[in-house]
Amino acid sequence: MNHPHTIGNEGGFTLIEAVMAGAILAITMLGVAGFQGSSMAKNAQSKDTTVVTNFGVEMLERIQSNRQRVLDYHNIDTTASTPCPQTTAAQRQALADCQQWRAALTASNISGVQGTVTANRTDPDPKLGQPTLNRSNVVVTITWNTSAGGGTSMQSKTMTFRAVVAPE
Repeated sequence: MNHPHTIGNEGGFTLIEAVMAGAILAITMLGVAGFQGSSMAKNAQSKDTTVVTNFGVEMLERIQSNRQRVLDYHNIDTTASTPCPQTTAAQRQALADCQQWRAALTASNISGVQGTVTANRTDPDPKLGQPTLNRSNVVVTITWNTSAGGGTSMQSKTMTFRAVVAPE
């Protein structure tokens, strides 16, 4: 006997299924948003690292282009309160390189960025009459601040570049 008013098994979602699907979607989207923030922070750190690398290599190239006067670059420190140690008369190119490097680091807007250069003779001074290659060790160090783990706390990072430079 068929009853005309009997409802058969109809397909579709119930309200509970729709709410559960919405909750799962919301939780998934929150997780994706969390990765987005972390990804943006890592991207900013990578950019700063790339810029700092370029600054370090640039200073080494400046020193190598003035390789006859390597020791003129010793004790460069771009801390704002420290003037470039070179003199205008005797170390004109090294002084200009120091001033330009300081200006570029400051203009980079990298938090707390500062650079130092040390240049020390490796071989005996050729003026002493001993056989020598007249080589110098050059160390360029750049320090800056970056956000730790994408949060509000800052951590200091340092990158060091080393080269042995000899006049031609």
